[in-house]
Amino acid sequence: MPPALAAVVALLVGAGGAAGGLYLAGWREVPEQSYNVMVILKQEATPEQKAAVKAVLEKLPTPTGLHLATRAEAYAEAKQAYAGVDSDAVDALTEESMPESYRVTTSSRDFDCAPLKPLTSLQGISKLSIVRPNTADSPGAQIIC
Repeated sequence: MPPALAAVVALLVGAGGAAGGLYLAGWREVPEQSYNVMVILKQEATPEQKAAVKAVLEKLPTPTGLHLATRAEAYAEAKQAYAGVDSDAVDALTEESMPESYRVTTSSRDFDCAPLKPLTSLQGISKLSIVRPNTADSPGAQIIC
């Protein structure tokens, strides 16, 4: 066998062995994960401010289910979440006191905060929350941008 051919064969066998070793050791391609993004709006957020937030969220990679949760929806969710809890704070909840929020789910291997950067300069936002939900393979996590 010519030396050049032997070198190529040795290189290919070595590369295959290294890749196989990494695979057997547990290295795998990171699967896509879902991330829930919620932008809680201030009580006094204007229609223009809401539209600006929506425009930013629409630019996320693979956005699904972009939804503006109304005060009524937030109130119903809070009542359900705190059902059976005897507390003055829960009793004081009203539909008018609940904030509206934009909610969207996006999928990627790693969450990239860059598309959300424009939100930092927008008015009308009270809080930004990004959560990777629990899965069978990994626990959930709060993502900080």
